[in-house]
Amino acid sequence: MKSCILPWMFLSVICSASAYHILCLHHIPSMSHHNLGKGIVRALLKAGHEITWVTPYPNKTLENSNLTVIDVSDVIEATGPLDVKLSRVTSMSMIKEITRNISQAALHVKELREALVKNQYDAVVSEWFMSDVEAGYAAIQQVPWILISTIVMHPHLEYLVDTVRSVPTNPMIMFDFPIPMGLKHRLMNSVVYLFTILDNWWDSSFNAALYKSSFESLAKARGVTLPPYSEALFNISILFVNSHPSFSPPQSLPPNVIEIGGYHIDEDTPALPKDLQTILDASPQGAIFFSMGSLLKSSSLPEEAKQGLIKMLGELPYTVIWKYEEEIKNLPKNIHIRKWMPQTSILAHPNTKVFISHAGLLSTLEALHYGVPMLAIPVNGDQPRNANSAVRNGRAIKVELGPDMVPEVKAGLMELFKNASYYTRMQHLSKLFRIRPVSPSKLISHYVELAIETKGAYHIRSPALGYQWYQLLMLDQLLVLFIVLYILYSILKLLFEFAKYFYNAFKRNVKQKTN
Repeated sequence: MKSCILPWMFLSVICSASAYHILCLHHIPSMSHHNLGKGIVRALLKAGHEITWVTPYPNKTLENSNLTVIDVSDVIEATGPLDVKLSRVTSMSMIKEITRNISQAALHVKELREALVKNQYDAVVSEWFMSDVEAGYAAIQQVPWILISTIVMHPHLEYLVDTVRSVPTNPMIMFDFPIPMGLKHRLMNSVVYLFTILDNWWDSSFNAALYKSSFESLAKARGVTLPPYSEALFNISILFVNSHPSFSPPQSLPPNVIEIGGYHIDEDTPALPKDLQTILDASPQGAIFFSMGSLLKSSSLPEEAKQGLIKMLGELPYTVIWKYEEEIKNLPKNIHIRKWMPQTSILAHPNTKVFISHAGLLSTLEALHYGVPMLAIPVNGDQPRNANSAVRNGRAIKVELGPDMVPEVKAGLMELFKNASYYTRMQHLSKLFRIRPVSPSKLISHYVELAIETKGAYHIRSPALGYQWYQLLMLDQLLVLFIVLYILYSILKLLFEFAKYFYNAFKRNVKQKTN
């Protein structure tokens, strides 16, 4: 009996010894950002860790005894939903102002402030979204800081963990240039990056003051010294990036930057509700899934386009599963509407052949994961870029949103169903996307644990962080080379002058002797 009990006791000790208490900050008031945060939390919970999750959506979290939720829904009241705000944004400075306000609103939540003072965490995992002030959370806890970029790699993040290598070769996030870029596009890329550097430099003093005012009192309450802003900002142990070479340009990255594109997709696809399962099973001719995401409701489409879509889709020989928020009278028999749809479960069904989408990043990644070609109707933000990239990769057709879009939507659907190249291409890209040495969730837990166990993962950080900008650009070496060349030039010039002087003197002596 003892021989049976001892191994289990040993395993339980090992498991408890490797379980860490991790603070996960996802306070951006956006359901898409919340779902991305859920992917991180789910991966860490699956690895057996205790998680404190800071979120503005406490009723839409995960059920787990190791999960503690800190409700920062006051952020929504203070700033409004981010998705709605971003749809009206016209400049990067406005985005930064919005994200700063979100950060400040979260820090005013009493429960979060108390947790930061009273609790000791083993690591802080936070989302980067145009705000650097979150560096203070790990700074006052004096633990490794793991940063998550829910978008593809941004040059500012490159600057924080290494040195910027992508600008000469890859378009910046706001551009959709073909690769390799021509001279015109490279010039535009460099000019925009230069303005980004200047903008960040301009903001740095303001961010430093905000960092100090936000975290200095919390640091004193914990009995620790708040490190300088510049020190905390560059103290990133691990950077997770929501990218993958199957859908974004490959980049040269340091070892502590980990690509986890599609990490929010649950490895175990949830089962479909019985009614949808029955509908899709009875659609061997193929089904169309239509969803415009959480921000744009299908019912809010232009009335002419809405009525035209209902009529056109009703005439197709395919089943249509449509996320539609209102009732439709005299609904065609082949159209099935619901206010909410289990998107990944529908995309996973083999009879789902086309996905009509707004081309949001999450929807684009889910379509890629399950190999479903898209008809993209982008609205704003990164959606046009995502749509253009999908079109260029041969996995989508793009249609501009407008009252007269119905004929183009129909033509696009017919092309996607009849032209097998879209399905073939999407299956190939899906294979590239899914074939990985380990799953994104295992990468997440592994590198978070690595940062904790090695107290910062300094051994995989870029050595570029130890150099000044002029050293990375080799300007000091060029200066030394210039000085050496100038000295050589001066010596040669002096020797030449001496030689010329002696030659002229010799020439005069010879002439005098001859005379």
